[in-house]
Amino acid sequence: MRQSGEHKVVDFRSASQRHRQDKEHQRKEDKVASLQQRFKQALPDKKTPVKDYLRKKKAAKKR
Repeated sequence: MRQSGEHKVVDFRSASQRHRQDKEHQRKEDKVASLQQRFKQALPDKKTPVKDYLRKKKAAKKR
């Protein structure tokens, strides 16, 4: 049991890093969602246009 004098210590360095990672992940998710919407409008019959686009972009980066 806790005594009334004890306090929980917060490590701001790890908390800020976790917050930054969550924010970056959300930004990337939003970017992919907007890409999906754009491709859905442009290429409604193609099955996986976003994955194809990202693979092509990644392959071009590796060259």
